[in-house]
Amino acid sequence: MLILSGGGDAEKVKPIDSFFANKINKEKVLIYIPVAMEEACFTYEECYNWFSKTYSEYGIYKIEMWTDLQEKKLSNEYAGVFIGGGNTYRLLKTLKDTKFDKECIKFLNNGGVIYGGSAGAIIFGKTIDSAKHADKNIVNLKDSKGLNFLNNKDVWCHYKETDDELIDYYNNELYILYEESGIIIDGKDVKEIGKKYKIKLL
Repeated sequence: MLILSGGGDAEKVKPIDSFFANKINKEKVLIYIPVAMEEACFTYEECYNWFSKTYSEYGIYKIEMWTDLQEKKLSNEYAGVFIGGGNTYRLLKTLKDTKFDKECIKFLNNGGVIYGGSAGAIIFGKTIDSAKHADKNIVNLKDSKGLNFLNNKDVWCHYKETDDELIDYYNNELYILYEESGIIIDGKDVKEIGKKYKIKLL
Protein backbone atom coordinates (compact mmCIF):
# COMPACT_ATOMS: atom_id res chain seq x y z
CA MET A 1 0.00 0.00 0.00
CA LEU A 2 1.24 3.45 -0.97
CA ILE A 3 -0.01 6.53 0.91
CA LEU A 4 0.78 9.97 -0.51
CA SER A 5 0.14 13.40 0.97
CA GLY A 6 0.37 16.89 -0.44
CA GLY A 7 2.55 18.06 2.42
CA GLY A 8 1.85 20.84 4.86
CA ASP A 9 1.91 21.41 8.59
CA ALA A 10 1.12 18.79 11.22
CA GLU A 11 -2.55 19.73 11.61
CA LYS A 12 -3.26 19.56 7.88
CA VAL A 13 -1.85 16.05 7.46
CA LYS A 14 -3.22 14.57 10.71
CA PRO A 15 -5.89 12.44 9.00
CA ILE A 16 -3.24 10.94 6.72
CA ASP A 17 -0.77 10.38 9.57
CA SER A 18 -3.51 8.68 11.55
CA PHE A 19 -4.46 6.40 8.66
CA PHE A 20 -0.84 5.37 8.14
CA ALA A 21 -0.30 4.75 11.84
CA ASN A 22 -3.35 2.49 11.98
CA LYS A 23 -2.21 0.48 8.96
CA ILE A 24 1.16 -0.59 10.33
CA ASN A 25 2.23 -3.09 12.97
CA LYS A 26 3.34 -1.05 15.98
CA GLU A 27 5.41 -3.97 17.28
CA LYS A 28 7.73 -3.70 14.27
CA VAL A 29 10.26 -0.97 13.48
CA LEU A 30 9.11 1.95 11.35
CA ILE A 31 11.73 3.33 8.96
CA TYR A 32 11.95 7.11 8.63
CA ILE A 33 13.85 8.55 5.66
CA PRO A 34 14.51 12.33 5.80
CA VAL A 35 17.18 12.52 3.08
CA ALA A 36 15.22 15.01 0.95
CA MET A 37 15.67 17.62 3.65
CA GLU A 38 18.61 19.98 3.28
CA GLU A 39 20.39 20.20 6.62
CA ALA A 40 20.65 23.97 6.18
CA CYS A 41 16.87 23.96 6.77
CA PHE A 42 16.60 21.26 9.45
CA THR A 43 19.24 18.89 10.78
CA TYR A 44 18.52 15.17 10.74
CA GLU A 45 18.37 15.28 14.52
CA GLU A 46 15.63 17.91 14.34
CA CYS A 47 13.81 15.83 11.74
CA TYR A 48 13.95 12.76 13.96
CA ASN A 49 12.73 14.67 17.00
CA TRP A 50 9.75 16.00 15.03
CA PHE A 51 8.93 12.61 13.56
CA SER A 52 9.21 10.64 16.79
CA LYS A 53 7.08 13.20 18.64
CA THR A 54 4.43 13.14 15.92
CA TYR A 55 4.11 9.37 15.83
CA SER A 56 4.35 8.83 19.57
CA GLU A 57 0.81 10.26 19.62
CA TYR A 58 -0.25 7.11 17.77
CA GLY A 59 1.63 4.71 20.04
CA ILE A 60 4.55 4.27 17.65
CA TYR A 61 7.90 4.27 19.42
CA LYS A 62 10.02 1.81 17.43
CA ILE A 63 11.56 4.10 14.84
CA GLU A 64 14.82 3.90 12.89
CA MET A 65 16.02 6.90 10.89
CA TRP A 66 18.00 6.00 7.77
CA THR A 67 20.14 8.77 6.30
CA ASP A 68 22.61 6.51 4.45
CA LEU A 69 20.65 4.24 2.11
CA GLN A 70 23.66 2.46 0.64
CA GLU A 71 23.08 -1.32 0.87
CA LYS A 72 19.89 -0.84 2.92
CA LYS A 73 17.30 -3.57 2.38
CA LEU A 74 13.59 -3.55 3.10
CA SER A 75 11.65 -6.63 4.19
CA ASN A 76 8.51 -7.61 6.07
CA GLU A 77 10.45 -7.33 9.34
CA TYR A 78 9.71 -3.59 9.12
CA ALA A 79 6.35 -2.00 9.90
CA GLY A 80 6.57 0.42 7.00
CA VAL A 81 8.51 3.33 5.54
CA PHE A 82 7.94 7.08 5.82
CA ILE A 83 9.71 9.19 3.15
CA GLY A 84 9.70 12.84 4.13
CA GLY A 85 9.70 16.07 2.15
CA GLY A 86 12.39 18.51 1.11
CA ASN A 87 14.17 18.82 -2.22
CA THR A 88 12.68 16.36 -4.72
CA TYR A 89 15.77 16.26 -6.93
CA ARG A 90 18.02 15.50 -3.99
CA LEU A 91 15.69 12.73 -2.84
CA LEU A 92 15.35 11.01 -6.21
CA LYS A 93 19.09 11.17 -6.92
CA THR A 94 19.84 9.62 -3.52
CA LEU A 95 17.36 6.80 -4.11
CA LYS A 96 18.69 6.07 -7.58
CA ASP A 97 22.37 6.30 -6.64
CA THR A 98 21.88 3.79 -3.80
CA LYS A 99 19.36 1.65 -5.76
CA PHE A 100 16.95 2.17 -2.88
CA ASP A 101 14.27 3.10 -5.44
CA LYS A 102 14.19 -0.59 -6.40
CA GLU A 103 13.93 -1.58 -2.73
CA CYS A 104 10.87 0.66 -2.35
CA ILE A 105 9.09 -0.83 -5.36
CA LYS A 106 9.91 -4.38 -4.26
CA PHE A 107 8.66 -3.61 -0.74
CA LEU A 108 5.37 -2.24 -2.10
CA ASN A 109 4.89 -5.17 -4.45
CA ASN A 110 5.42 -7.56 -1.52
CA GLY A 111 2.67 -5.94 0.54
CA GLY A 112 4.69 -3.32 2.41
CA VAL A 113 3.32 0.10 3.38
CA ILE A 114 5.06 3.32 2.34
CA TYR A 115 3.97 6.88 3.13
CA GLY A 116 5.42 9.65 1.00
CA GLY A 117 4.89 13.29 1.92
CA SER A 118 5.49 16.16 -0.53
CA ALA A 119 8.82 15.30 -2.24
CA GLY A 120 8.32 11.79 -0.87
CA ALA A 121 5.05 11.64 -2.81
CA ILE A 122 6.28 13.24 -6.04
CA ILE A 123 9.00 10.62 -6.58
CA PHE A 124 6.35 7.91 -7.09
CA GLY A 125 5.09 9.58 -10.26
CA LYS A 126 6.18 8.81 -13.81
CA THR A 127 8.46 11.85 -13.51
CA ILE A 128 9.27 14.48 -10.90
CA ASP A 129 8.75 17.33 -13.37
CA SER A 130 5.90 18.66 -11.21
CA ALA A 131 8.57 19.83 -8.74
CA LYS A 132 10.22 22.19 -11.25
CA HIS A 133 8.22 25.23 -10.17
CA ALA A 134 9.16 24.84 -6.49
CA ASP A 135 12.50 22.99 -6.22
CA LYS A 136 15.94 23.72 -7.61
CA ASN A 137 17.96 20.90 -9.14
CA ILE A 138 20.74 21.34 -6.60
CA VAL A 139 22.24 17.89 -7.28
CA ASN A 140 22.38 18.19 -11.08
CA LEU A 141 20.02 15.24 -11.56
CA LYS A 142 20.02 14.25 -15.23
CA ASP A 143 17.10 11.80 -15.33
CA SER A 144 13.79 13.03 -13.91
CA LYS A 145 12.00 9.69 -14.30
CA GLY A 146 10.29 8.75 -11.04
CA LEU A 147 9.45 5.36 -9.58
CA ASN A 148 6.31 5.28 -11.76
CA PHE A 149 3.98 3.52 -9.35
CA LEU A 150 0.91 5.58 -10.34
CA ASN A 151 -0.11 4.23 -13.75
CA ASN A 152 2.06 6.78 -15.59
CA LYS A 153 0.68 9.78 -13.72
CA ASP A 154 2.70 12.43 -11.85
CA VAL A 155 1.95 14.06 -8.49
CA TRP A 156 1.50 17.78 -7.82
CA CYS A 157 1.88 18.68 -4.13
CA HIS A 158 1.06 21.80 -2.07
CA TYR A 159 -1.61 22.70 -4.63
CA LYS A 160 -3.17 26.15 -4.59
CA GLU A 161 -5.37 27.83 -7.19
CA THR A 162 -2.53 30.05 -8.41
CA ASP A 163 -0.89 26.85 -9.73
CA ASP A 164 -3.66 26.33 -12.29
CA GLU A 165 -1.88 28.10 -15.15
CA LEU A 166 1.21 25.92 -14.69
CA ILE A 167 -0.94 22.82 -14.45
CA ASP A 168 -2.84 23.71 -17.64
CA TYR A 169 0.42 23.56 -19.58
CA TYR A 170 1.76 20.47 -17.80
CA ASN A 171 2.38 17.71 -20.31
CA ASN A 172 1.48 14.65 -18.27
CA GLU A 173 -1.49 13.38 -16.30
CA LEU A 174 -1.51 14.41 -12.65
CA TYR A 175 -2.81 13.67 -9.20
CA ILE A 176 -3.19 17.17 -7.75
CA LEU A 177 -2.96 17.25 -3.95
CA TYR A 178 -3.84 20.08 -1.62
CA GLU A 179 -1.78 20.20 1.57
CA GLU A 180 -4.79 18.61 3.29
CA SER A 181 -5.13 15.88 0.62
CA GLY A 182 -3.98 12.32 0.70
CA ILE A 183 -4.42 9.37 -1.64
CA ILE A 184 -4.10 5.66 -0.99
CA ILE A 185 -2.96 3.35 -3.77
CA ASP A 186 -3.81 -0.25 -2.93
CA GLY A 187 -3.47 -2.47 -5.95
CA LYS A 188 -5.57 -0.87 -8.67
CA ASP A 189 -7.72 1.08 -6.22
CA VAL A 190 -7.14 4.78 -5.49
CA LYS A 191 -8.92 6.26 -2.46
CA GLU A 192 -8.75 9.65 -0.82
CA ILE A 193 -8.17 10.91 2.70
CA GLY A 194 -8.88 14.47 3.79
CA LYS A 195 -9.65 17.16 1.24
CA LYS A 196 -10.69 15.85 -2.15
CA TYR A 197 -7.81 15.70 -4.60
CA LYS A 198 -8.00 16.75 -8.24
CA ILE A 199 -6.85 14.89 -11.29
CA LYS A 200 -5.64 16.13 -14.66
CA LEU A 201 -6.10 13.85 -17.66
CA LEU A 202 -4.73 14.44 -21.15
